[in-house]
Amino acid sequence: MSDNEVKNELIREIAVMIESDENATPMELSILEFMSEEELTSILKNLYKSKENRSKENEEWFNELCKK
Repeated sequence: MSDNEVKNELIREIAVMIESDENATPMELSILEFMSEEELTSILKNLYKSKENRSKENEEWFNELCKK
């Protein structure tokens, strides 16, 4: 896979993650094209951490709800 293909895949994955995260800061996705692969990877890692935290919070909320 070429560097450009890797960057495009990272950008696509970031776009999907942002769309699924109601707490994500809205951003113009076209700016991602100017970022390095390392920067894109860092953004994606942060989005995954945010998703993981949301999942844990939802699980805790659901467990509390079920106890009632």
